[in-house]
Amino acid sequence: MQKLGDYRSADTLTDHQISSAIVELTHTENQLAADKYALLAHFARRGLNLKQGHSSPAHWLATGTRVAHGNADKQFDIATWLTAWPTVHTALAAGDIHPAHVREIHEGYWTVNTADTTITTQQMGEVVRLLLDAALIGTVHTVKVRANELSLAAARDARARHEQRLREQQRREQQHRDWEKRQHQRGQGNDPVPGNDDNSREDPEPEPAPGPIGPPPIPVSENVALNKLEMFLLANGRTTVKGDIDTVLAEKLRASLTALSRPHPEPDGTRDPRSHARRNSDALSQILDEHNTRGHSARPATTPAAVNVTVHLRDLLTPDTTTTTDNTAGSSGTGSSSGTDSGSGTGGGTSSGPTMGDPDWPFHLEWTQAISATLARLLACDADLTPFIIDDNGIPLAMGRTVRLATDEQRRAVTLRDRCCIMCGKPATWCQVHHIVFFRDDGPTDITNLTLVCTTCHRRIHNEGWDITLGADGHPTVIPPATEDPQRQPRPSYHRQRKPAA
Repeated sequence: MQKLGDYRSADTLTDHQISSAIVELTHTENQLAADKYALLAHFARRGLNLKQGHSSPAHWLATGTRVAHGNADKQFDIATWLTAWPTVHTALAAGDIHPAHVREIHEGYWTVNTADTTITTQQMGEVVRLLLDAALIGTVHTVKVRANELSLAAARDARARHEQRLREQQRREQQHRDWEKRQHQRGQGNDPVPGNDDNSREDPEPEPAPGPIGPPPIPVSENVALNKLEMFLLANGRTTVKGDIDTVLAEKLRASLTALSRPHPEPDGTRDPRSHARRNSDALSQILDEHNTRGHSARPATTPAAVNVTVHLRDLLTPDTTTTTDNTAGSSGTGSSSGTDSGSGTGGGTSSGPTMGDPDWPFHLEWTQAISATLARLLACDADLTPFIIDDNGIPLAMGRTVRLATDEQRRAVTLRDRCCIMCGKPATWCQVHHIVFFRDDGPTDITNLTLVCTTCHRRIHNEGWDITLGADGHPTVIPPATEDPQRQPRPSYHRQRKPAA
């Protein structure tokens, strides 16, 4: 094969040379992948990560190659697994299968193993052989389908054995009850067998029933306990949604999306320009909008968002200046968070303020991150608006009425100030309103004595000696116990900490 100095050298190749080069490079790619897996397995077996100061092999690989830690962990898992199943490794080195096939065979192996945890090593060898056969003649999807078939068969066999064990247990339990009944009758001088005078004949105790038998095995595809739905915030502000759900939930989701994701021609009759993936996302958005606006039968319809409008006390005291307000956009139907529209008031004036990315940037959604002032104004068009009066430090001073208990309004005021758990940063919706001076110690239920902490941190405050005070700026300050920090240096609340650059 002709060597390419760079991709532009391909301009000098014939069509046949290009085709041959792609095939040969793919074969080389497979061989290199096999070599890499072999080296990774030896690296892990020898513990070379410890010699280089890394806590795990995956940590070493993730640090050295800048791949995600989960990706590195997966590579080492497959490398170790291949040492137990050399036939798959050999097929990869020979170029008969692709690394993607290997990943799918590995995934299928564990899918079948999870469906029947009692399956033997010999039976798993047959599973690997069948999955490899599928990979040798088909695509990755072919392996996936074959793995699902084997998983269902393994779960079916495991369930049959489970039911057989249940029947055997019931039979032995009945035998034991009958034996105890006969012993009781003999103890009272009654012959359990009418017409038989030999009460001394042997009647051995039957074998005890096996121990408790757990729940029946469930096919992996139908196991709700394995369901996962994760959301990852990306560097560009968007969010990746990743899920692993059971068959029934997937069917519900597909049925719900299908009804709303059909192509809609343009008014002039041209085809819908949206891709299938885009139509699915639009359908999901419509489902969420309908859920939040329709509400449940037990409560009236709700607006898409809750927006806190904050007004600075200085603006109330100086009515001749241009008034600026803070708009707070909450997640759709799930509460609120804070936001300041500096310089965008209706009066047309401008004022300096924090920039996007600063801890004090006022426009943000509770579950994701900071948003632009334009999006905040859009959300405020159809939302519940709650006015708050705040001082120069952003502390709510009044809410328009006197409150004694921690009401919803007080919680929203505390959320406006703290935004999240002040100790670990968990979302406000997951937090409890905590009395800084405990209520049992005559602590008042006032804004100046309330703060947001999650359940875990709340327990740490009560059990481990963490203290909370209000700083000079009116924001909570966390003081760790001496066991964590002998100097007990105060720490700012989580959202006011300056985080190091990634």
